[in-house]
Amino acid sequence: MADHEDLRIRRTRTQIEQAFFELLKTKPFNELTVQDISQRAKVGRSTFYSHYYDKYDLLESLVRDYSTIFQDIVQQRFSIQTPEIGSNTVRVLIVALTQYRQNLLLLFNLHTETADLERNFKQILKKTAADYFAKIRLADRTNLPMDYLSELYASNVIMFLMWQLRHGKNDAVIRFGDRLQEFVLKPEGLDLS
Repeated sequence: MADHEDLRIRRTRTQIEQAFFELLKTKPFNELTVQDISQRAKVGRSTFYSHYYDKYDLLESLVRDYSTIFQDIVQQRFSIQTPEIGSNTVRVLIVALTQYRQNLLLLFNLHTETADLERNFKQILKKTAADYFAKIRLADRTNLPMDYLSELYASNVIMFLMWQLRHGKNDAVIRFGDRLQEFVLKPEGLDLS
């Protein structure tokens, strides 16, 4: 019986989430109402409120879910300990996130104090890069500040990711992005004097 209830709860949440994304395609977030979402999802307002406090809670939940998916992909990629860690990172992210393309693009356009997918993705990338740099003791081999390199890595990956999601997969851009990430992740061979 519990599995049946869990399935019903999940199905209702999925209906609400799909309705939210469908509405975002035609209406700005600040104009959306719980009534709009409930009607599109074909659920009562009380049903909506049994799952989410308000539309901001729904947005925060979606941003949290997609951030967790992204973090899992990034952590899995960085858990592979090879000298070529930067190779194919952009490609891996694009392939893994393509299935969520439409929803991600809609969420990337929303920025609230408590829900900002782009900010979350960038923080995940920056922390992952900083942890990686500490693990390989990169600070011992370059004069570049580690926070600068972490920020550069995160900013570049976000730019490549968003461009690819908006414009479609472009192998030349992916190869360039991967090469640039290798450069950022291994700057110690550069003569910066």
